[in-house]
Amino acid sequence: MNLNLYDKKGKKTEKKVKLDDSVFGTKVNQNLISQAVDTYLQNQRQANAQTKDRSEVSGGGKKPWKQKGTGRARHGSSRSPIWKGGGVTFGPTNARNYKKKLNKSANKKAIKNAFTMKNEAKEVIVIENFDTDKTKQIDGVLKNLGIKGKVAFVQVEEKGLHKAVKNIEGARAIRTGELNVFNILDNKCLVILEDALKDISEKWGDKK
Repeated sequence: MNLNLYDKKGKKTEKKVKLDDSVFGTKVNQNLISQAVDTYLQNQRQANAQTKDRSEVSGGGKKPWKQKGTGRARHGSSRSPIWKGGGVTFGPTNARNYKKKLNKSANKKAIKNAFTMKNEAKEVIVIENFDTDKTKQIDGVLKNLGIKGKVAFVQVEEKGLHKAVKNIEGARAIRTGELNVFNILDNKCLVILEDALKDISEKWGDKK
């Protein structure tokens, strides 16, 4: 598939660029996409909730009252979960591990599927290589491209572009090495620089 190439100002040129069909034209597996997104989100999750069980709460070393003769129920410790201030039964602990793993081949296929979905939705734009730290210039590029909403500029290395997009709501710059299924699909549009397009093909395309 061929796409129009846009210049540094976001205006269409007469040139065309060829997309790698092994990356942007694959057969999409929705189950794999869902699995990859779920794996990413689970790996971002932290086990912050923490409660104390009866062995961790303070006090309770002495038997509250004698076993017999008081008319009250038997108790061995005030740390018991049925006591106010006692331990929590089956409460959340920060020892829980939410991490998941997707094998390399499945992850590679999922990323290619994500690129294909964006391409089929006509949400992939290829632009000439450029670098700037001027927010005003990026704002002009987005206006010329007619892009509204979340957009990701994809480049090979982190340069001035990362600084330029910081003050534009919904815009960000991503290196090709940072791409994953979630941040590909989480944007309304992908604006890919020419050299990044080549790097994407080398990273995830089928080697000839």
